[in-house]
Amino acid sequence: MATIKDIAKITGCSVMTVSRALNNPELVKEETRNKIIAASQKVGYVQNRGARALVKGCTFNICVYIPASLEAVETFVAQTVSSIGEQLGNLGYSLSLCRKIPVLHNFDGVIAVGLNIEDEDAFIKLSEQKPSVLYGNSERFTNWVDVDNYRGLYKITELILDKGHKNIAYIGMNHHARHVEQRKQGFLDALKARGIEPQPEMIISTTNSEPAGFDACEKLLSKARPTAIVCSTDLIAVGCIHALQRRNIRVPSEIAVAGFDGFGYENTVFPQLTTVKQPLYDVGVRLADAVVNIINGKRQSEGIYIEPEIKSGESV
Repeated sequence: MATIKDIAKITGCSVMTVSRALNNPELVKEETRNKIIAASQKVGYVQNRGARALVKGCTFNICVYIPASLEAVETFVAQTVSSIGEQLGNLGYSLSLCRKIPVLHNFDGVIAVGLNIEDEDAFIKLSEQKPSVLYGNSERFTNWVDVDNYRGLYKITELILDKGHKNIAYIGMNHHARHVEQRKQGFLDALKARGIEPQPEMIISTTNSEPAGFDACEKLLSKARPTAIVCSTDLIAVGCIHALQRRNIRVPSEIAVAGFDGFGYENTVFPQLTTVKQPLYDVGVRLADAVVNIINGKRQSEGIYIEPEIKSGESV
């Protein structure tokens, strides 16, 4: 069975450095840590987690809380949890999924994904007892990491405005969450910056699904005729494109369409959807790093926004 001495010999690091990289990875430079982790995987080194937990007085297990309203198989959840799990593994921790605000004795920290505004009180109470990090932003909590939804929607609306569109509609989500409100505000502020006042009949809310996007687009076209439609998700945008094509309205020459998410749905329509791609992998890594940092006494002084990028397609 491989030992840390074998890893030290392969990497040229001291036994103490190898031990630190495996047990306290935050104390070792990233380049050195990655080299040691690669060597440990190559020789099949397996840590005695039970003994390690007894020595350090912790479980080396992080709970990732996902509310019951989110399906674990959704692309957003699956990609985020996958990147969190990968980084936690690099840092020497395992991951457990929780569907309710969890009990305290089974884990060292919590990462909450998709927290509803109504659940914030319970989460903040939990954070007073265990190291906790939120995927999302909060005015009441500094330990969070989030995609800059406002900035992403602002940027893609600017892109459409730069192409000469002024008669722009918005189809958003009716879900009660901060990211929903921030995306809508990004759209409104981008118009306002160009001196454009949005018309009430050009702003519609619906559920996040392709059929809902189809129906919302039909409703929109029964009231108005925009030259461009900004959608707050790609699923809504895909449904919107299908509704336009059913009416023989050409995209983008007659009506341009843009989305938000970049989970892969943008590739399921023709013309390919222009969208805002969420950096889910980067977010997952930062969430894992943040919770382990808090466990080790390094609490964030403020939340972290990660700005998304526009993924160009052919629909704008």
